[in-house]
Amino acid sequence: MNSHTLHRAIAVSLLIFCALLAACAAEEPQMPVEDADLLPKYGLLPKTDAQQEAADKFLADTDREYRGDRKKASKEMAERAWYLLRQGDSATAMKRFNEAWLLDMENGSALWGMAALQGQASKFTESLQLFAEAEHFAGDDTDFMADYAKTVAFAGLKEKDKRLVENALNRFAFIYDRAPDHTMNLQNWAITLYFLGDYQAAWEKINLAMATPGQAELNRDFIAKLKRKKPRH
Repeated sequence: MNSHTLHRAIAVSLLIFCALLAACAAEEPQMPVEDADLLPKYGLLPKTDAQQEAADKFLADTDREYRGDRKKASKEMAERAWYLLRQGDSATAMKRFNEAWLLDMENGSALWGMAALQGQASKFTESLQLFAEAEHFAGDDTDFMADYAKTVAFAGLKEKDKRLVENALNRFAFIYDRAPDHTMNLQNWAITLYFLGDYQAAWEKINLAMATPGQAELNRDFIAKLKRKKPRH
């Protein structure tokens, strides 16, 4: 896993973990929605004349800058959006993911980013729909698989859906077989087990994660919570 994808996975993991804690303790956090730019795929709403004019201008300007290579432009726009997401600017990140999608509706990274933002806002139904769509284009990416598994787990926990939780546990195990050193997959597995009350199994996953190259990126607040529930052996 390269540095860019690792930090992207870490950022999203921490954001969704915090969202899950909030969702389990209080009302759902909601991303403020001011206009269609802040909705995935612009909410698939009909455009006003002004919005259509703005979209046409954006595409024309981008075509000039990238000499018609919309896939390249979309890729770079999605990368910019992920940077903004890591910086905590969710609103602008969604705008950039939307622009990346407008340029290339098969950009898995853009769809993934939208899914991550919906998960961050505890809008798990919408998030999982976007993850399922993104899977057609980014499904072989281990970081994507880990984010998807995590969101399935958190949706199952919040909705008390045993089927979703079991699906997530199977996904975590599959990813571990494929990439045993994927720190965030192990941490997300542990977080899920923590919320299921299986603290011993959660420690087993954290101990594995502590032996991975990315162990420095583990969420120490979560580990402290786990210690309070069950001291480490």
